[in-house]
Amino acid sequence: MKQSSISGRLTLLFVVLMVVILLAIALFLRTTLFSSLKNQMHNELAFRNSLVVPFIEHEGTTQLWGRVVRKLTTLTENEGGKVQYLVLSDDPLYTFGGEMEKAVAAHNPPEGYSSVYLHANSCPYYLLVKTIPAHGERPPVKFVVSIDSTAYYKTYTEFTEALIFISLAGLILVAALSYAVSRYGLKPARQMSEQANQLAPGNVGQRLNTASLPDELRTLAQAFNGVLERQEKAWQQLDSFNADVAHELRTPLTNLIGQTQLALSRQRDIHELEDLLESNLEELARMTSIINDMLFLSHAEAGQRAIELTDISLQEEAVKTAEYVEPSLLEHELVVTIGGDVRACVDRRLFHRALANLLENGARHASTGSAIGVSLSREGDFAKIAVSNQGDPIEPGHLSRLFERFYRVDAARNGSNMHHGLGLAIVKAVALMHDGKTFAYSYQGVNTFGFTLRLNTPHAQPLAGRGKTTVTPLGTDTAAT
Repeated sequence: MKQSSISGRLTLLFVVLMVVILLAIALFLRTTLFSSLKNQMHNELAFRNSLVVPFIEHEGTTQLWGRVVRKLTTLTENEGGKVQYLVLSDDPLYTFGGEMEKAVAAHNPPEGYSSVYLHANSCPYYLLVKTIPAHGERPPVKFVVSIDSTAYYKTYTEFTEALIFISLAGLILVAALSYAVSRYGLKPARQMSEQANQLAPGNVGQRLNTASLPDELRTLAQAFNGVLERQEKAWQQLDSFNADVAHELRTPLTNLIGQTQLALSRQRDIHELEDLLESNLEELARMTSIINDMLFLSHAEAGQRAIELTDISLQEEAVKTAEYVEPSLLEHELVVTIGGDVRACVDRRLFHRALANLLENGARHASTGSAIGVSLSREGDFAKIAVSNQGDPIEPGHLSRLFERFYRVDAARNGSNMHHGLGLAIVKAVALMHDGKTFAYSYQGVNTFGFTLRLNTPHAQPLAGRGKTTVTPLGTDTAAT
């Protein structure tokens, strides 16, 4: 279904709004005018009633009633038929009004103001009825002043027609001006669209110019520029990722091809072939590890959540993890100290994997014979796991990128034959799967890497009575102090 333009929608909204406003104003004006005309007729009736009623009240005989008839006849003639005077009575000697008097008497109007239609298609007559008590020979009579409302209704009709014409003309003018104003007001939006259409693919650093845009569109343009920046960063990461994957997989593949070609270059005995197969198996295992880690990272970044949640003591699990990485600790003569404890509902397996990667990373870069500290604490709804080691300081420019795939501070990739640079990226993925995040900082020769995990349990809290646990490199002395 084709969508209408914003200018068309705004014009329609303005017209509808104007119609509502004009209808309300028109109804108010028509009602006010009708009420004013009605009050004017009532005032005229009251004025004439006040002039004639005292005269009738003092005429109490048949001889004097002729004076009343002559006066009422004169007044009716002077009004030109616009105003008529009637006297209604049971005694025909004290009546006045002719055919008009009979027609009004047939309606039997009540005391006070009222109106009657004498003909089907005519305007009504407005009446003021006043009962005059008996006096002398004269019985009680009803004095009626009637006024023809044709002239007033004509004014009312002409006003209504003029109001309709002015309203229609106003609506047409409002529609035209609304469309013109909306087109002019949306000119920055069209300019922004033209800018967006001019963005060429592959041109790095292109952004929309937000300086000349109004506040509403500037926010949209800034958000669009943010999308471009994030997309550009994602493409850069993808390019870097492709290069890193090619580099990491090229080395074992080159080794496999070279060793196989060398083995096939001449006759080999069974022991040499066994050594070759063992070497190839190591390279294949390394490639399998890279592929499995990449699949794990892709699942985490695609939004996969940790589902096998268990309520555990992070200190107890950290001790098990430290014992698991004991070979790395022995190699560098390191001691692990574990401080604090938090109960949290997390994926036990993923917690071990992330902490083991941090401990392995700390062991590789810690000073020989130093200690690696593991700190477990709670910050709001999250458990914070921090691993610190003494070693060479890390420049601030590297800290924000340490958890990226294949990123190494050493650009020469020393030791890449042993470690393929996904350990800290896996830590970030584990944190992401628990709604957490990673952090890293370096201060005065102490480097700290860590991550947070959402507790996922309403009763999770730091455990009382738990202090620091020390794990020796031999894994034989575990004690709480």
